[in-house]
Amino acid sequence: MATSRTGAAQRPNGAPQTKVCQFKLVLLGESAVGKSSLVLRFVKGQFHEYQESTIGAAFLTQTVCLDDTTVKFEIWDTAGQERYHSLAPMYYRGAQAAIVVYDITNQVNIYFLYVHT
Repeated sequence: MATSRTGAAQRPNGAPQTKVCQFKLVLLGESAVGKSSLVLRFVKGQFHEYQESTIGAAFLTQTVCLDDTTVKFEIWDTAGQERYHSLAPMYYRGAQAAIVVYDITNQVNIYFLYVHT
């Protein structure tokens, strides 16, 4: 997607977008289940074999053009460590969507779904 000098989003053919939508999205889940990897892949198209643990939360944005609409995602990638669980409500307050990420091979991660969702 191109951006004009005025900051207005444009389609690749130069026609201006007609609608802009903004969504707050939060990723929840235990530590080391792949939340940051999913976000990094969506936002930057990258995947790293080793990803540092998130401290607190990471904030990223991604803008996607769908037909005549520009959708801006404000993504909060929350830390999965137990010591940060009390902060989670602060990040998901006002979110339009939440993605819960878990490891299906780990019963502890599945238990997280029942306790924290």
